[in-house]
Amino acid sequence: MPERELEALLGTSHFRVLIGREELGIGEVTRLASVTDLEVPPEERGNRFETVVLRRALSRDTGLYDWRRSIVDGKNDRRPVTIHQLEGAGGRIVNSWRLVRAWPCRWSGPSFSAQASDVAVEELELAFDDLVWLRPRQRQRSRPTTQGA
Repeated sequence: MPERELEALLGTSHFRVLIGREELGIGEVTRLASVTDLEVPPEERGNRFETVVLRRALSRDTGLYDWRRSIVDGKNDRRPVTIHQLEGAGGRIVNSWRLVRAWPCRWSGPSFSAQASDVAVEELELAFDDLVWLRPRQRQRSRPTTQGA
């Protein structure tokens, strides 16, 4: 039997997030999960996707809040969200997932404390219709990015 070369383990600190075609500097993406409800009889079981939370340092850019505000105002503003896992900083894309017809079900801004010196963070929680694991294209390289963004 021919020997197979071991694949390098993939890290979680180098990634890119796109909402539509716009790349955002996101510092954290919570886990992607597809779940089947085991608490009900098999014939009644349903499948669902857990929400995903995007976290980033707060700036003067109100884009995430504006997207949530459009939903609150009654607009059906669903967008594709793509998460690219990178081989390393500025490396090639090794995995990609698409949240199909995503929409923000929660936005939260920073909490404040005079006793702390934390970076102000905003969060956007996304619900979506489907989760698709995209096949990476051969030799696709990412644009240079910093760690976690």
